[in-house]
Amino acid sequence: MKRQRKITTIFDDYYDMMSDEVRMSAYNKAIRRVVKPGDVVLDLGAGVGILTFLALKAGAKKVYAIEKMDSIHLAQAVAKKNGLENRIEFINENSKLVELPEKVDLLLSETLGTFALEENTLDFTIDARKRFLKEGGAMVPERIKLFLAPIQSEKMDQRASYWKDVYGVDYSPAYETMLGKLLIEDISSQDFLAKPEMLADIDLRTCDSPLVGGELAFPIQEKGTVHGLGGWFEVWLTKDIFINTSPDRKRTHWKQGYFPFSNPIQVGNLDKLSVKMTVGPRTKDEDDASLSYDYYCTQLGDSEPENTQPIGRNDPCSCGSGKKYKKCCGR
Repeated sequence: MKRQRKITTIFDDYYDMMSDEVRMSAYNKAIRRVVKPGDVVLDLGAGVGILTFLALKAGAKKVYAIEKMDSIHLAQAVAKKNGLENRIEFINENSKLVELPEKVDLLLSETLGTFALEENTLDFTIDARKRFLKEGGAMVPERIKLFLAPIQSEKMDQRASYWKDVYGVDYSPAYETMLGKLLIEDISSQDFLAKPEMLADIDLRTCDSPLVGGELAFPIQEKGTVHGLGGWFEVWLTKDIFINTSPDRKRTHWKQGYFPFSNPIQVGNLDKLSVKMTVGPRTKDEDDASLSYDYYCTQLGDSEPENTQPIGRNDPCSCGSGKKYKKCCGR
């Protein structure tokens, strides 16, 4: 039964990805645009092989399909069923441990998570580009942009805070583990307390570092409570074919990422929320990334919530700095 549940979960995951019309139509269009007859293609993180098969349909002569998970066995069965096994070399291995007998004309991949990079996408893509792609070869995708916005959502805050106490049992270790993690949510642009800002613009054809990040300052537009950050991405498959997973675009299987704050911050118009975030490899050669973020609010506007008691001088400052009020905004 455990084996059956595992198989069912795998099929559910791939169904979500392959039935995503936004994802599939954009990739199909990009592959048909980029692949030239006779091209040799590398499908990095091939999964169950759908991008491999689309590349062959577009005219590729051969595809190297690299996938370290068991899903590659289904791709092999599908290839045999469709009479394509002689045009595909399936490689069941971590791509960093693979050597190819030739350079490829196109590096093709879709190893994107909800915030694009949390599957250590950059580390594996940079390695594959440097070792496997011909000089002047093509890449799909070419570019990734990351976006953040301060979020007010009682629903998402309550879902994260649930783990503080479960039927009288202190589950705070689970809550503390959750902080600093990306939670997958359906976010609405109505949840924004400030305009979204771009955290990073990554050119996959030239970038050399798997570590990205930056600092952003969000001028708060209205009074409310910042419960966390919403995050999403825009991926450019070619110079004019892209997918945007923003809350105000058509829904995709990626949804959006939610980064909860340990202490929600009361804010008002003219306040400024400062955020620093970095994303990079967690460990060598693993498809898992480390994501960290810090935040601080400079409160210049009307941030005092209505019908509440004044903050005590020894209470934690509501700006989220972690300092006592008297040492921070109460000075």
